[in-house]
Amino acid sequence: MRTLTTLLALPVAALTMGLSSCSLFSSGTTTATKDLEVGKCYNTVSDKAGGDHPVGEVTVVDCAKAHTYEVVAQTTFPKDVDKLPSADSIKSLGQGFCQGEDFTKYVGVDAGSSSYQIEYLSPSDDTWATGDRKISCVVAQGDKSQVKGSAKDSKK
Repeated sequence: MRTLTTLLALPVAALTMGLSSCSLFSSGTTTATKDLEVGKCYNTVSDKAGGDHPVGEVTVVDCAKAHTYEVVAQTTFPKDVDKLPSADSIKSLGQGFCQGEDFTKYVGVDAGSSSYQIEYLSPSDDTWATGDRKISCVVAQGDKSQVKGSAKDSKK
């Protein structure tokens, strides 16, 4: 299971996003969070997932359908990093990367001007042991309300 961390709660400008679709991957496929890719929209399987509670699986949905989260950027720890970095190191990488250039390219505005709440999924001890090195940057509405449409090029 992976850890979902909120970076900052930004004001919510609108409850609906632009109509551009992020993926026609599926409509309700359950997948491991470590297997998510940029452009995938999803809902948590459990309402208890997130924060201090691990997020192991999510339901991937077409971004044109109601969803809570969208993966907007990803990075990985180098393969030569032998053990899971400290929580502070993960936080530093997550904050720095998820509010950076890849976010701006995907959404169309810099993180400081965005209305999205930015969060990230990071490896846990269990997933690290199986080779998980990925940090996935995700966006959501501040109140976790569901939206339809993609954050891609939304300039929100």
